Amino acid sequence: MRRLPSPRTALLVLATATLLGSTVYAQDDIDEEKVAAYAVQSRVFRLGGELTVAAGILPINAFNKGLTVGGSFTYHMSNSWAWEVIHGAYVYKQLDTGLKTELLENFSVQPTEISALDFTLSSNLMLTPLYGKFAVFNRRLIHLDVSLPFGVAMARYINPHPAYWVGPDVGIIFRVFVSPHVSFCLDVRDYVFLNNYWDTRNEVHVALGAAFAWGGDER
Repeated sequence: MRRLPSPRTALLVLATATLLGSTVYAQDDIDEEKVAAYAVQSRVFRLGGELTVAAGILPINAFNKGLTVGGSFTYHMSNSWAWEVIHGAYVYKQLDTGLKTELLENFSVQPTEISALDFTLSSNLMLTPLYGKFAVFNRRLIHLDVSLPFGVAMARYINPHPAYWVGPDVGIIFRVFVSPHVSFCLDVRDYVFLNNYWDTRNEVHVALGAAFAWGGDER
């Protein structure tokens, strides 16, 4: 007949099992903390001053599509906040959509006034809530971020006569870094301009640019 273990032996086995379980659980906690600390990391570098040059298009005007050149100067106060001191875009070419001719030929309608945007200037605060990196075939890391500029802007319109409009602007910028100091950006801005009579105009500007940064603290 098999003898049952004594109460003292059973108690010893239970205590040992509890101790081992606690050790494994504690080890699991440590591993999770290490994984979390590794997954959430600071930027590899920090931006200081930044100069951007860009080319873009004004796509929503029904009569003309403007091709633009421009740029901006930005000062990054932290990893999350920056001041885009000046951002500008000059329309160097107007592309006629043919709508004016179509209205005239098909409906004998002559638009009374077709204003074309000449240039825009703006100053914005910029929030950068997203920063991350991707591995390309496990061979190279690509760093990127997403910024949200918002501020005030001014526009100059021409045809039939020059006029200046002001208003707010907001946007989104997708940036891909190729080095700690060089990046490429897709910049989309939405402007709402008003004149002295509280008439409104809406403009959307889409641009591709190259940015050159300096003065940041590399980490």
